[in-house]
Amino acid sequence: MMTSLARKRQGPVDLHLNVAVFPVSHAQWQILRAVKRSRKPAVGRELRLTPTRATKDGTFLTELVKTGLLTRVTGTERDPFAATYSLTELGKHAAEYGECELP
Repeated sequence: MMTSLARKRQGPVDLHLNVAVFPVSHAQWQILRAVKRSRKPAVGRELRLTPTRATKDGTFLTELVKTGLLTRVTGTERDPFAATYSLTELGKHAAEYGECELP
């Protein structure tokens, strides 16, 4: 049981946190690490690390762009494998720590 003195020593509680920390999936983390290791913007074709049905159409790259982890340097959303990608600041953090803050 806390006494009133112990409650005073805890200090103020910040209740205005509107940011949640989410882990990125292992597949997303691998893609982000591959972009981070690349010295120049990575081509989408090279970022298809696992040839599965889920990565067949390139929507995984579009989702990473919409999430704010990657930015499209060249190319369009219509052909994600021909486009080149680089990391955003949020993507750099997620590539390093495996988690990101999403509002």
